[in-house]
Amino acid sequence: MWTGLIAFALVAARSLEAFAASTPNPKTLTTSFPDPNDDPFYSIPRNIGSFHPGQVLRNRLVATTVTGRTVKSYQVFYRTTDHQNKAVGTVATIWEPAIPLDPPKIFSYQDAEDALNLDCAPSWAWVNESSVLEVDLQSDGSIIIPWALSQGYYVVSADFEGHKSAWLVGLMEGRGVLDGIRSVINFFSLRHAEAALYGYSGGGHASVWASSLAAKYAPEVKLVGAAFGGTPVDLLSAYKLLNGSPEALLAGGAIFGLASGYPELSATLNSLLTANGKAIAAKLVSENYCINAHQHDFANFDFGTLFKTNFLDNSVVKKVLAEESLLMNVSSLTVPVPKFPRFEWHGTGDVTVPYAPEAQYVQQQCAKGADIRFVTFPELDHSNAYLSGVPGALLFIAEAFGGALTKVPCGTNIAVPAVGSLEAVGLLGVDANIVLSALLAEGF
Repeated sequence: MWTGLIAFALVAARSLEAFAASTPNPKTLTTSFPDPNDDPFYSIPRNIGSFHPGQVLRNRLVATTVTGRTVKSYQVFYRTTDHQNKAVGTVATIWEPAIPLDPPKIFSYQDAEDALNLDCAPSWAWVNESSVLEVDLQSDGSIIIPWALSQGYYVVSADFEGHKSAWLVGLMEGRGVLDGIRSVINFFSLRHAEAALYGYSGGGHASVWASSLAAKYAPEVKLVGAAFGGTPVDLLSAYKLLNGSPEALLAGGAIFGLASGYPELSATLNSLLTANGKAIAAKLVSENYCINAHQHDFANFDFGTLFKTNFLDNSVVKKVLAEESLLMNVSSLTVPVPKFPRFEWHGTGDVTVPYAPEAQYVQQQCAKGADIRFVTFPELDHSNAYLSGVPGALLFIAEAFGGALTKVPCGTNIAVPAVGSLEAVGLLGVDANIVLSALLAEGF
């Protein structure tokens, strides 16, 4: 969801050969897997409803862009549940650490997929030499996933948007994440496993919804913490900020991403679209059109002009946006208040995802008894706030897994390790800090 990080791989490559050597890719090969749109591995069987949520139906070894010499990685197809409470299936990528901790720990990594097509899904982006154009998906994973594996954590990255690429549909994303964790537990027959969530931007959206749904949807999953930031907790606020901006495509994509999960919204929007609107909508959902790789296509564009009338005034649109908000004063539903510890972070200068709604979300959650550390980075934009928050977020995860979190008043803006500091180097290593420092210096 942030265009600056598209350059991550390029900066990392020229900045840090040593880091690449320490987390080697498999031998160069052309993937033997077809595009997900044509791959039967992704197909949903008719009897999907006879399986339990998180149950693995298929699995295969896969060579990924972050697999080390002694680390095995897999794709699994598992049962989950969509927004309409219908049994569906989706895919997750799982990395098995060389030396797993006992009892096992599961690091659930939510990518900012931000796409309307199955061939932009994380599972395809992680495949070594896949044809995916979703560069963002592979970027910070070159630091985060190797770090998690080095700690002895199992890592899972789910295609949480599901087979319809229902981007920003909270129930679909949250359930997809939680069932992805279940799939790891089932696939490896793990007992007494603990899990933690990590995500930023679009990945933060999936993480906050998984956090919200966990107690009711997956009560047996032991979540010890969640770290997410730059999170769009209120989609209408995010749309208004993005529409007509240099990143306007995110606003347009969000509209049609929601429509993928809401048939009634899809029908309503289709009835309101102009001829040009229908042509652009078709382009956004066409194969291999990954939004993060096409940001400049619609820079400063007003997506409201695609409709015959102001679509935001439509009752169906208003209903969906109310259901998808996690602000208690906006949502038409009861907003859950998770009790496990959370670490949230955001930059006040964010012009991609507005800061104020997340700050309001934290305030509302704290008033209901939540346990949240809320780190604010003054004046930092979306990308730089992300980079600056990585050491603190991962330190939080490590302490949550280790049972070492210090209790603080909810909403406290705690001090976090700065990129390049001795504490950050001790946590992530010298090489990872060089990459993060280079990105910050480049101004991404």
